[in-house]
Amino acid sequence: MMYWPRLRFPPGLGGAFWLALLLVGGVETSLHSETVIHQYRAVFALGRAYDKLHYVEQHPPHILFIGNSRTDNGIDPRAVSRAWPDGRLDGFNLGVPGANAVVYHGEIKRLDARGLLGSQAIRAVVLGLDENALQEDNSLGYIGFLADRRALWEEGRYQDWIGSYLRLWSYSGNLRQLREPEKALRFIQASVQQLDPIGGSAATHLGYRAGFGAAQNTAQVVRQERVAQRPPAPGVETFLWRAIDLLQARGIRVFVAIPPLRDRPSAFLDSGPTAAPYRHLLARLQQRGVIVLPAPVGFDSTEFINAGHLNDRGAKRFSAELGRQLAARGIQ
Repeated sequence: MMYWPRLRFPPGLGGAFWLALLLVGGVETSLHSETVIHQYRAVFALGRAYDKLHYVEQHPPHILFIGNSRTDNGIDPRAVSRAWPDGRLDGFNLGVPGANAVVYHGEIKRLDARGLLGSQAIRAVVLGLDENALQEDNSLGYIGFLADRRALWEEGRYQDWIGSYLRLWSYSGNLRQLREPEKALRFIQASVQQLDPIGGSAATHLGYRAGFGAAQNTAQVVRQERVAQRPPAPGVETFLWRAIDLLQARGIRVFVAIPPLRDRPSAFLDSGPTAAPYRHLLARLQQRGVIVLPAPVGFDSTEFINAGHLNDRGAKRFSAELGRQLAARGIQ
């Protein structure tokens, strides 16, 4: 008879090891449950992203606005609709703070897998495009959850691909936020009751985050401005083209809206030499049949929360102008 050696732990360690392993396994399993993550939508940005995606999947709009925080708190679908000739435009704001084109592509791929791209559901997409959409940034941990796994593998993003399976590893930086007393308190509250994010649920304002000023992440704003003149990261830009290809293959009309900034022109509109890669990218989008909407002008400092984000008054004006521009191009 063969005897296998028995694994021995120091006294008292065996039980602690299995308990720790059980806890780690429980957290990892929880991070693979959208229901669990959605429960904490008032705590983590990822939970709010799922709140928005779930709403789109249950109530697919005719026109979808996709972008990062500048879209999230800059486009009010109801204000867009009010600028429509009959005031009856069915839209939704899928802006996700801190997201880039890797996440945009993953969101679009997910909606396509559910059969929501096409004439019977989503007919047009407006990309709120800025420099940060084309930079490497996963500070809020979206990529391991929202990016398309197959595309990550095909583009050689193996660390992100592994992180989509080992989510405790890829999301650990965000879980460390629970050391902050305010975050920990909201986590406890969200564990025992349904708690909506600051600005309301996805249904409240059709994804638009009204009154975003109180929740603006100052460090994120500084980071956005710091990388604004860097050229697009090739490993991110390729996901933008993947997203465009998929949308156009499904017959979706694709528009680009460039959110206004307070202190400088967007790199897409800047005539300086460092902005040349962005002007070139914009020209390529137009060559591919993407409609680049004219950037509204005339905003003053009282219509901004900070250098990069509109306040509610500015968002209403920007949204109304988008509504007029889209109506002039015959979106049905």
